Amino acid sequence: MPDPTPPDPELARSIIAAEFGYVAQTAFQANEDRARAWQYFFVTFATLIAALLSAQVETSVRQQLYITFAIIFALLSALGLITVLQLARLRQAWLESVRAMNQIKDQLIAADPALADFFRWRNSTIPPAFKRRSFGFLQAVSVALLSGLALGAAVAFAALAGGAAVVPWGLSLLAAAVAAGGILWLGYARPLQNAPPAPPGPEARPAKPTS
Repeated sequence: MPDPTPPDPELARSIIAAEFGYVAQTAFQANEDRARAWQYFFVTFATLIAALLSAQVETSVRQQLYITFAIIFALLSALGLITVLQLARLRQAWLESVRAMNQIKDQLIAADPALADFFRWRNSTIPPAFKRRSFGFLQAVSVALLSGLALGAAVAFAALAGGAAVVPWGLSLLAAAVAAGGILWLGYARPLQNAPPAPPGPEARPAKPTS
């Protein structure tokens, strides 16, 4: 059978450039979405707290108010968990885009080793998925802390609705600490720590033996 027609070099370059531009845009969009998810949670949390603090009700319906507050703060805590999960997924999406960009770089370098000096960011320099000093981790910490406080408030209001004479501060603080740590671990740290590492680039692959 005749050999297939080789691809047009200009067409191949155009496709590579378009692919690189696309994955670069997806990496940028992942960072943008991460910032929006974080801001949305804080705006929702602050707006709801302000509405609750400005509410004025009669003393006769105080128990119903406590139940309502308990439900609302529990939902806020659940929203925080969802937001942390979103932050983890968006970081994974960003890393996948960066790896796709580096795959294109690796192939170009394999074809022309002189290009290696033009690229500073390679698979060997990609940050780990879970990094304590990253901005994404600090975002997740802030969301987890507020979510924990929300669950602690839900526990306090539930106790008051159940007939407690005073706010159970110890139980509320314990619930807040456990919830914050659990949300951060289950929603952010664990998924990212279990993420597969970046594949090595051509520069890290062992040389093929020559006969």
